[in-house]
Amino acid sequence: MKTLLISYGDVNYDGRLRSLITVFEKISDINTFTRGVQDSSDGRYVCNENYLSFISKCIKFGKEHKNQGYDILVLDNRKATIPGIFLRKILHPRFTIQDCRELYLSREIKYLTGKIGCYFEKYMVKKADIVICANSERAQLMQEEYKLKNTPLTYENLRKLEYSSEEGFNKAKKKLSEYVSDDEIRLLTSSGCSVKRTNDVLVENLKKVNRKCHLLLVGNSTDKDKEVIISLAKKDRVNKFTILGQLNQDELKYLISQCHIGIVNYGQYDTNNKMCASGKLYEFLYEGIPVVTTTNPPLKRLCDKEKIGVADDMYYKGINYILDNYDTYLCAAKEFTKNNTIESNDKKLIAEIMNIIKGSNK
Repeated sequence: MKTLLISYGDVNYDGRLRSLITVFEKISDINTFTRGVQDSSDGRYVCNENYLSFISKCIKFGKEHKNQGYDILVLDNRKATIPGIFLRKILHPRFTIQDCRELYLSREIKYLTGKIGCYFEKYMVKKADIVICANSERAQLMQEEYKLKNTPLTYENLRKLEYSSEEGFNKAKKKLSEYVSDDEIRLLTSSGCSVKRTNDVLVENLKKVNRKCHLLLVGNSTDKDKEVIISLAKKDRVNKFTILGQLNQDELKYLISQCHIGIVNYGQYDTNNKMCASGKLYEFLYEGIPVVTTTNPPLKRLCDKEKIGVADDMYYKGINYILDNYDTYLCAAKEFTKNNTIESNDKKLIAEIMNIIKGSNK
């Protein structure tokens, strides 16, 4: 078999895209057409242009390669759906697979371009032979929302940070070791200063934690959100707050490995966020540390079922409870990652896709 995977994502920065490529490399020969700046080689084609040019280049690529005999067309995320509509007609693949990494609903979108994107994604979800989403809550909701005959397959965003090299580790340690002190409990959120994700509540309630803490806020932030967080932090005479901005993978891995608890927080203002599919959560767990999360259903399910953390919208009760039972939660986090590997996550999706393909009369 032969697969063509289309994505407006960049392989160098997109973890789920890399995971999808890994999965379909094990199913068949694969070509990819994505964004990026590297030279096209080894069946990977890139287009570092705006979206309209990307659509045009995808269609041109399809016409030039229509005799390649693609059995599977994989469309990653909703920006792949518009070129995907044309490519289905040009290539006539046996199977079209749509991966819905997000769950945007038209009635919740304020902007016209977003509503148009939702329309095309909904169209392709109904036309696709196989639909993939990122957790069981989304799968059930999508089946109801789109009136699908079959429940979408679930492919969780299991994600593990890796050092690029020993040099990368050494550089990260040299840059960030000043933020590590023996007399504190270190907490890290990788949602920056986001007020939408209630980091203001986190900062305000840190004074209610029973131990001296150092909160590290990693990730891009707006100036407005930074001002809110800085203002709240100034009122806390006990705890430390460090705003670090965006870190590369080496730096993030090093800093998480030096922390005691990861903070995983999402807003609940729309379906996409409420039913979040968090890769951030797994980044913490694969470094062996427990988490405190907001009460979004997928996060609460994992915390309650696997005991890898506590879901608490006020944060401080969850932090205190984990610190009082730290060894138990530490063991649970390590046990979870031992039993839920990235390889097993990939194998599950591969098996489900192959069962559908083998059971089809196409």
